[in-house]
Amino acid sequence: MKTLTVKDNIHGRHTEINAKSTYQTASGEWIAEVTDNEMRRACYELYRGLKECKLEDLRIEAAQDDDGKEYTIVTNQPGEGQ
Repeated sequence: MKTLTVKDNIHGRHTEINAKSTYQTASGEWIAEVTDNEMRRACYELYRGLKECKLEDLRIEAAQDDDGKEYTIVTNQPGEGQ
């Protein structure tokens, strides 16, 4: 698992999430696989239930010693994986 920082681009708040796995695609994009529950928890912490959490409003970056890599989040959808 990798700890990532989730930042709200609009309000400047941040929290941390745990990615199940991370990998780099052939095109060089970094992907972080996160459970739906972990993403819901992060959205609740960032928005406190005030509005709908939208992934496009979030910036995800490594919170550990990864040179500030930015990640695209992939969540488990019902019927996938698990």
